[in-house]
Amino acid sequence: MKLLVTLAIACALFSGASLAYLNGMKCFTCKDNDCTHTEECRESDDGCFSASVIINGQEIRNKGCMSQTDCSVYKCHAINNEHACCKGNLCNNALRIGQRVLFLLLVPLASFILFS
Repeated sequence: MKLLVTLAIACALFSGASLAYLNGMKCFTCKDNDCTHTEECRESDDGCFSASVIINGQEIRNKGCMSQTDCSVYKCHAINNEHACCKGNLCNNALRIGQRVLFLLLVPLASFILFS
């Protein structure tokens, strides 16, 4: 019984210790070029990033948490790729810019058709 109590306390301490390193902010992340997943950022990460590169005609995308300091370093070294950083919860939106523009154009058109 004493062993079970000790194990329960140890588990509680270790799980609490791992949560202390998260800052509550979330960013979108990619798995196999599907960038609709989210991850919780570590305490040292104060922003999100979004990057893409074309290799052999195939676009590879990556998103996640990153500190603004690291982000400025990666921007300087980015060659033949797109790299953007932002600050705020889920600021590296899962939609690409082209998709957002298309959405913004279609909403007024649909409203015009439906309500005229």
